[in-house]
Amino acid sequence: MSTVGRENLVGIDLGTTFSVIAHLNAQGTATVIPNSDAEPLTPSAIYLEGNTAIVGQAAREAAASGSGDVAMFVKRELGRPVFSRALGGRQYRPETLSAIVLRKLKQDAERHIGPIHKAVITVPAFFDDTRRKATQDAGRIAGLEVLDIINEPTAAALSYAAEGAGATGKLIDIPGGQMTVLVYDLGGGTFDVTVVKLADKHFETIATDGAVKLGGKDWDDKVVEYVAQEFRQQFNANPLDDEQRRDVLAAQAEKAKRVLSRGLPSATIECFHEGHNLKVKLTREKFEKLTEGLLSHTHIVTDLVLQQAKLTWNQVDRILLVGGSTKMQMVPAMLQNISGKKPDNSLDPDQVVARGAAIHAGILAARGNAGELVLDDGALEELGKIVVGNVNAYSLGVAALKEDKVAKKRWRVNDILIPKNTRLPASFSRIYPLDRAGVSSVKVPILEGEAPNAEDNITIGECVISDLPPNLPARSPIQVRLHYDGSGRISVMALDMTGGRLAQVEIKREYGLTEADIERERAFVDSLTIQ
Repeated sequence: MSTVGRENLVGIDLGTTFSVIAHLNAQGTATVIPNSDAEPLTPSAIYLEGNTAIVGQAAREAAASGSGDVAMFVKRELGRPVFSRALGGRQYRPETLSAIVLRKLKQDAERHIGPIHKAVITVPAFFDDTRRKATQDAGRIAGLEVLDIINEPTAAALSYAAEGAGATGKLIDIPGGQMTVLVYDLGGGTFDVTVVKLADKHFETIATDGAVKLGGKDWDDKVVEYVAQEFRQQFNANPLDDEQRRDVLAAQAEKAKRVLSRGLPSATIECFHEGHNLKVKLTREKFEKLTEGLLSHTHIVTDLVLQQAKLTWNQVDRILLVGGSTKMQMVPAMLQNISGKKPDNSLDPDQVVARGAAIHAGILAARGNAGELVLDDGALEELGKIVVGNVNAYSLGVAALKEDKVAKKRWRVNDILIPKNTRLPASFSRIYPLDRAGVSSVKVPILEGEAPNAEDNITIGECVISDLPPNLPARSPIQVRLHYDGSGRISVMALDMTGGRLAQVEIKREYGLTEADIERERAFVDSLTIQ
């Protein structure tokens, strides 16, 4: 057994509704670490009062009872400047609230395995660069060195491959030597579909697509709107005018969804407002009718990803279910109907991603990229041979000027340098002429997306090319090089082709945290008593 040094490396699924932390044992098996309530899942809910932060089920129950000082579904707001709801009269960054959840996971796990300093954190495959950076920043604020961020479907595929290897004595084993899987990942707040080709020691993502704001919460919201409509019709009052009443209804809607997902034919939701009381019976048929548009959206995205991967259902060997929302009976039924294949839900869809992240942490350690991990020599050698390939969920380009001299019109277009679903890491450069003479710096907006017009895409930030040589004439060539790393993060380089030297380049993100911001938020989280 390799025992040089010792690192407790963990994998974390930072979820919209639940978060999970896992680690590898000496034999290379990924195990979920229970929280202080002896539960594998920690609700991603935060109740703040003074210098105390209560995270998990107690915070969730506070929201269900009508407390307004609870933050939930924070993951859906990563990348925004502040969380949408003030807590105790104060606004917080989504990164800070996420860091409190991460700190809780770290704190609880340390009771079982000892100090934790390094982690791999998962993100939805469809997260853009802004949200990926926000996730990394949340980890740093929580006091973690974020070794890598890995896409949730890729982590799930690793976990499924590891689970199927037990009988062979290997850590990873693919039946028949290779397999094409479609990972359908429907969580509490996000949705991804990803096609991954699995071979012996090689995991390669072929295509991915999804929606940053589509998940179990949207199913809950449909139920909330239905109950509110029934209440308005009977009492001419809207319970959704009261934010706390909305929270209570949302909690009941989620509970009803879980009841129906367990196979019961109906569930009852009770609504109190302005002295009135209404009980609404929600049948499974009504629930599926209310939410059929949401399910159809996932169907469309699934078909789109297959087209992007240039595959038919006959070429897909297995459909893997990931995310707690796939427990709704309508989900596997829809997938079996359109594919003719029974989806694989052999692993707990709530835990599979964290376990895959822990395996990825082991892969990094085996390659010497994450410190030493105490593993059997055989496990260390096997993990070191695993290759994980990824693709970008968005095309990457710059906002370039286009001119119509006849119409005397100029506008910005999306000049794509790295198309969507390119294997990562990837780099591409293009030469752009200076618009005016004598400029000392240039601002180039960096875009993620496929829309032709620049303004219809996600603006990651501005690439500022500074310290250009003096007196450059108009049309002087500047070479811009964009790069996606293996985890989907973006970097930029630029070359002044007239002077023949690299220009200083920095991506200025509108809402991104600076190093000083991260240190300030970390000090705040350090000052909290987290329960």
